[in-house]
Amino acid sequence: MSKSKADWSRRKFLKTLGTGGAIALGTAAATAVRVAAADGVDPEGRARSSHSHEYPDVLPGFVKHLEPRNGYLGTTQLLGGLELFDEREHGFAQTVRRTSQKDWSGKWGETILAAVQEKNAYVAAMSSEEKEDLTWATAIVNASDQIHVNMRYQHWEQIPIAASKLELPAAEMTAKIKKVAKWYGAEMVGVAEINEAMRPFVYKIGRTQGTYRGGWLGYEDPGRDIPWPYPYKYCIVCGNFEDLQTAKANTGGLNNISVATECSDNDIYPIYLETVIRQLGWDAKAQPFANKDIMEGPFAVAAGLGEQGRSGLVVSPWGSHVRFYEVLTNMPLVPDKPIDFGLRDFCRVCKKCADNCPSGAISKETEPAEVMTTTKRMGWEWNAYKCMAYRISYGCSTCAVVCPFSKPDSSLHTIGRFLATQKPIQSALVKVDDTFYGRFPKPRQMDKWAPWRV
Repeated sequence: MSKSKADWSRRKFLKTLGTGGAIALGTAAATAVRVAAADGVDPEGRARSSHSHEYPDVLPGFVKHLEPRNGYLGTTQLLGGLELFDEREHGFAQTVRRTSQKDWSGKWGETILAAVQEKNAYVAAMSSEEKEDLTWATAIVNASDQIHVNMRYQHWEQIPIAASKLELPAAEMTAKIKKVAKWYGAEMVGVAEINEAMRPFVYKIGRTQGTYRGGWLGYEDPGRDIPWPYPYKYCIVCGNFEDLQTAKANTGGLNNISVATECSDNDIYPIYLETVIRQLGWDAKAQPFANKDIMEGPFAVAAGLGEQGRSGLVVSPWGSHVRFYEVLTNMPLVPDKPIDFGLRDFCRVCKKCADNCPSGAISKETEPAEVMTTTKRMGWEWNAYKCMAYRISYGCSTCAVVCPFSKPDSSLHTIGRFLATQKPIQSALVKVDDTFYGRFPKPRQMDKWAPWRV
């Protein structure tokens, strides 16, 4: 899609739609069947590919850019308080450690043991064909995880910083490094400043072991201290979309390979960019998926790549089936502004991720409430134990792919995204989406989409 086609201003939208938003909504409904069918086109010989051609280079004009505000991260209100997080304590890290050590103590231990037992029972009841599917899917997922292992802390040899430094004005440097990031394969790029407001979203201790799938007997991660004040001033945040068609399997092996492949790809891209920046004479540190100092979601919001949604995921204007990676640097850059495309109000009335969540981990309350993660914020509760247990047993990213924003770009979807910013018709728009895509969308089938099926 061309930039000119995508870069519709708010004024042009309003002039085109005028007071006839309802007419546009009706037109959207009338043509949605055709587009819904087109969104499920047959794969052309590849399980996944770049999605850069599916999304415009410029944000649609109806997306508002917000000035940074004290007490807010984008459109999310922060209420204060600080509880710094140890990266070794999130669900995936807990799963690796506890399954390796056979440590079933505490709430995480009990949750993970029950999930492992449920998975074993599920696998035991599989047909021979389903077991072969699982074998293929596990092989692909483990191939991806091995990239994480080889990108773990101090395992990647950085190129030396060049003695000669390229000096450019910050705006010019920003434009050029973003273009280089896209040349390497980034589909979204933004810049966030690492300042005191972002302190809650920098880990106090980071992981040193890259695996997300399983460690050896007696596995330990000694961790590493993350310094503060932080030695880098800017965070370049890039996003790449998971393959929407295979991710729409919702759960199981087909979904797992889509997610895992994107995650391992996102180990490689930041290494490219780190190396380029260091060769330009500036210090830089990649944040591959396996080795993070920071929480990617809040930095993606600060960099203007999306808003935080009901599910807890960052939702871009094109959906929440997006994975982020970062490069930290001191090269002169201009931070981007957070964005607002009406997501908070839309999430109030939609609830599709919560209704479809097979583990019941996402709040169905209409209004956001005070939630505590590393700082208090206004949001919706998300139960990490329920979510992780289901992912261990079956694999899942249902919330990301059923989101009404998670669709390829098209003229119709662009109109739909604009209408989603209009509070009076958001409920009606949800009903249109439910009518033509289903309130509970049918998962993609293994026999049609799995790359090993012939």
